Order: sequence, then C-alpha cells, then structure tokens
Amino acid sequence: MNTFSTYSAQLFSSSSKYVWLEVSVKVEPDTVDAVAETLGRCSYGGVSIQPSETYNDDCDDTNDKEIINHTYKYFEVSAYFEVGTHLTDKIQQLERELWLLGMIARQSGLMVPNPQYRPIEDTNWSTMWRNHYKPIRIGYKLMVIPPWTNIEIGSSEIPVIIDPGQAFGTGAHPSTQLCLQTIEQHIIPGDTVLDIGCGSGILAIGALKLGAAMATGLDTDNDAIHASRQNAITNNVFDRFQLVQGTLDTIKKHQQYRIVVVNILSRTIMQLINNNLANIVANNGLLILSGILAEQSVEIELELSDTGMTLISKTNMTEATPTTCQWVALTYGKEIIERQV
Repeated sequence: MNTFSTYSAQLFSSSSKYVWLEVSVKVEPDTVDAVAETLGRCSYGGVSIQPSETYNDDCDDTNDKEIINHTYKYFEVSAYFEVGTHLTDKIQQLERELWLLGMIARQSGLMVPNPQYRPIEDTNWSTMWRNHYKPIRIGYKLMVIPPWTNIEIGSSEIPVIIDPGQAFGTGAHPSTQLCLQTIEQHIIPGDTVLDIGCGSGILAIGALKLGAAMATGLDTDNDAIHASRQNAITNNVFDRFQLVQGTLDTIKKHQQYRIVVVNILSRTIMQLINNNLANIVANNGLLILSGILAEQSVEIELELSDTGMTLISKTNMTEATPTTCQWVALTYGKEIIERQV
C-alpha cells in the first residue's frame, strides 16, 4: 500500500520536483459522500468522484443486467494536496478523519477507506482532468471513449468517441447515461432525432451510431456547436448531423422528429414545454427528458399532462457526490404503437 510515509522524504527533499500529492480512496456507494466531504475539507480545491466498478462487470446473465437502474459497486474519490509546510498536518488530519470513518465502516460491514498516495510534478491543470475521464460502457452496446485513450472494444460494442472540450457531455453524468440507455432501448433504424441542448453532441452521435438516419443538434452556445461538430467528424457521422445554433423557435416550424431528447436543466425543460415542445414530436414518436432531479419530476409530469403525451417510462440513477443526487429520465410517447424492446 502507498502510504504517506513512503513518499514524505522525497516530497520534502531540497531537490524534489513534486508540487502536488494526489490522494485517492476506493469506496462503496454508502461511504462515498462522507469520504468526499472529508477529502474536500482537507485538500486543495474540490474532489473527483469516478466510477470504479459496476455490479454488472462480472455478470454474464443478461437477465441480471439492470440497464436503466444502473448502479456502481465502487467509486474512486481523489483530491490534490499542495506540497508545502502544512502538507504533513493536512495529511495527519485527513488520516485521523478517515480512521474514524473506517471504524464506522467496519461496524457496518463496509469497506474501510484506505488512502493511496501519488506524488505528481507541476502540471497543466487544464488537461489534468483527462486522467479521470475513462471509457464508460452505457447500455448493452455503447462504449463512450475519450479520443486520447487506446482501448480494444468487443465486436458487439459501438464506440462513441467524445472530447467534450468546453461543452457538457462526457457520458459520466447519470442524466446523459439515462438518455443514451433510453435511446438505445427505443431507437428504430431510420429514425430522425433532435437533441436540444446538444453540448458535446454525445446523445445525437450515439443515436446516429445506433441506426438513426439523421440527427439535429440544437444549442445556444457556440462552444457546444464547435464541440459537437468536431465529435461528429471524429465519429464519421457529420454527413448525417445538422447543427443549429439557436433556440427552439429556430427549428420548430420546419419539421417533426421521431425522437426528441432534452438533457438540460429542469427549469429550461419547463420553458420548452410551455413553448409547445410536444408539437415537434412526430406521431408515434418519443420525447425523452432528463437533467431532472427526482424532486423536480412531479412538476414536469404535471406540466406535460395536458399536452396529449403519454408517460411510458420513468427511470432513475444515483449520482455519487457529496450531496448524493437522484436523477430521473422521463420518456413520453405520442400515439405510441406497441413494439417489442
């Protein structure tokens, strides 16, 4: 195990090249909040929380794979400490607090939070986050991959290569995963798709790679349009991907779509509903909404109750953060024809 004492001599030597100490703790979902809060309180800046292992990783029985209600078995919580005169005091404080958490974890039959240490040299923090952006398997087929990662994928897997740039959409957020899983579940080859608030373009690109004939990405932000364009080119789907910078009013008079997906803030979804969002969903089409916290869902469901749309599924996923959030995806149909999924 990499303990702090392992590195303390080289950290504080006169010739040391190290500027930061990375501390990582592998935890279970039940303890991720407490560990993240502890690291955040003791460290420089914020913390990173990344999935480490899913319950389904070793599961070969398809019936045991809950695609929508996807939960993670372990998370890795990381934080950075600046090497300096107060580092030893901060690490001692951290280890005392983690020791107390470990006592509680043992009594509850949970994994004890043991910190792992890694000294790092001065670095470019604008790209440091890339180290925590790993390939993510979503649903049965999709594998979201950052472009700087080399990974072999299975013959049945569909790669979606995403560099978010300054736009939202790495695939790590629960609302993005819920949308992609729902698209995979319902898409029909030849579908037309509208992605409102497209960000990095991940949802539209995922739909195109799952068989959609055409997709339109709509966003008001220039960085999002640029990121979506570059990602579409990388994934060889740009010839089927139309990008529009503007609002719903920019496109809603021109055509309807078989699938409309909106992964955006709840209050913006409410505004879109009041601006006749349902009208751009084609007959027998689907409206997929996410970016919704569980406590916000009822208000949106009530708002859609008078639109002629029918709620056909409501799925959720928990985001492990210091304030654990439950995210919801709502799928509505317009004159839905029953079909096998």
